[in-house]
Amino acid sequence: MVKNQKNTNSKTSSSLSQRTAIGIDIGQHAIKMVQLSGRSLNQIQLEKYVITKLPKNIIKGSKIQDYDQLVTYLQHSYAQLHTGVRNFVTALPQNLVTMETVVYSDKDNDLDIESFAEAEVSQIGPIEEMNFDYQVVGASTMPPGMKVLLTAAKKDDVEPRIEAFDNADLSLSAMDIDLFAQNNAFSFWINNHAPELEHEKIAIFGIHATQMYAIVTQNGQILYKQEANVSTEQLNQLIQRTYQVTEEKAAQMMVAATKPSDYQTAVADRFNIQVAQEIQRVLQFYYTTQTSEQYSNVKNILLTGTASQQPGLAETIFSHTNTATECIHPILYATNSNKVDLSQLQIDAPTLTLAFGLALRGL
Repeated sequence: MVKNQKNTNSKTSSSLSQRTAIGIDIGQHAIKMVQLSGRSLNQIQLEKYVITKLPKNIIKGSKIQDYDQLVTYLQHSYAQLHTGVRNFVTALPQNLVTMETVVYSDKDNDLDIESFAEAEVSQIGPIEEMNFDYQVVGASTMPPGMKVLLTAAKKDDVEPRIEAFDNADLSLSAMDIDLFAQNNAFSFWINNHAPELEHEKIAIFGIHATQMYAIVTQNGQILYKQEANVSTEQLNQLIQRTYQVTEEKAAQMMVAATKPSDYQTAVADRFNIQVAQEIQRVLQFYYTTQTSEQYSNVKNILLTGTASQQPGLAETIFSHTNTATECIHPILYATNSNKVDLSQLQIDAPTLTLAFGLALRGL
């Protein structure tokens, strides 16, 4: 969403006509590229994808440490995709972005909505140092008016990322926010495969490389968001300590079909309890934000990410929260081209949720 100081939510005519898009998720450990095509958002085909491992110290947390190396790896990843598609969407990490919902009411009528958004963003930081975007997300009753979602980020965080893509000859069609990409991916799954959940409050937890993104959504809108320190990296470190193995070996053990005989008690159960307690905390924080007329329980908990596949995790979360819990990787619910290795996709799908959501944004 944060690309420049204009509203970038309207889709460009080029992306509408080509109906193909590549979502690019840059994490601390890998670049994931997902290419989708589709006549409409309920007829999506996964054309191909690549995962390129990154050496340490190119990305640290949400900060780029080595731009030249990142450019090289972006070029390499795109070459591996063997495609001519040029419609690219990536994301800023949500911890670099300020998101606020404000009300554009009658008293603001002396300003058009863009000027109103600019005035609100100027309270976050000096406007000349910010990139921002906005979107009307519904009506407000108290006070009466329109709810406007604002997103703002420092140019110092946005522009180097755009330049890295430009230097790799992968000029972006849009820059979104990874939290919204997660929501896009699950909105696709709910709309097409679980319509009974569409109007319910759903909590979605993506256990990603270095953090967990928690969102509560209803009707596709994010009602609440929180970042937590539970991550795939944390699980990896637990495996390293338990079995005295390297980071690479621990990553292999995490997803291996056959695990050590004591893995469940020594690793999975300990990690599962940690995740369940964190999810319980997030839901308690969320409920404290509810007014009495808004109040209703979260109906389902949905999980994604490599670490979400630990045996017994859904059952542990259910025992802590008394809320139905399941592990869903939305990319598995797209149709597949004959270029996709289905057995490999089953292994990779948990890591592709953000890239999948970004590619959906580009269609």
